[in-house]
Amino acid sequence: MKKHLLTTLTAAAMLAATFAFTACSTTGGGFAAWRPMFDGKTLAGWTPQGEARWRIENGIIVCDAGGDGWLSTDAAYTDFELRLEYRNIPKGNSGIFLRCPRKGSPYPAPEFGYELQINNEEPKYATGSIEDYIQRLVPFNPAPNVWHKVEISSRGSHFVVHWDGQKVLDGHDSKWPSGHIGLQYHVNSKIEFRNVMIKPLAQ
Repeated sequence: MKKHLLTTLTAAAMLAATFAFTACSTTGGGFAAWRPMFDGKTLAGWTPQGEARWRIENGIIVCDAGGDGWLSTDAAYTDFELRLEYRNIPKGNSGIFLRCPRKGSPYPAPEFGYELQINNEEPKYATGSIEDYIQRLVPFNPAPNVWHKVEISSRGSHFVVHWDGQKVLDGHDSKWPSGHIGLQYHVNSKIEFRNVMIKPLAQ
């Protein structure tokens, strides 16, 4: 009887462990699942900074009017994976802000934090670089007027970026450990974003 009970308890424990392992595996080792950062209809959860006039059009975040500015998340993030798609115009100038504290000058860009550059014409830190901090691995020039997919991993001091499936940045910097995520608009430089998703990472 005791042997049978022990066998049953052992089997139950193994089954529980299997479920726990499966749960961890499907969420990346205990990390949260991917979730959308926009509801497709409003800018809920985001606050415009500066004079840019952001709007939602057919489920796409669009800015092509107003002055320089950026769209900031209301929440702050530390470690996360972020993925999105963007489309800009020829010689377009935009960026994706990472870990930006809401202090200092609010526009045309945050005074503090990181900016992943979207600007092929930038002479020093062009598209795919984190401006002033981490240079991109390879030169490349994403074509205008088409959608591009960007995948960002921000884990501690380590940043990794893939652009249309190609690794374009892999480097370290620890100056800004936490802050808001943002999308940038420059005057006369229409920019569109869609499918903005985030996966917060366990610390």
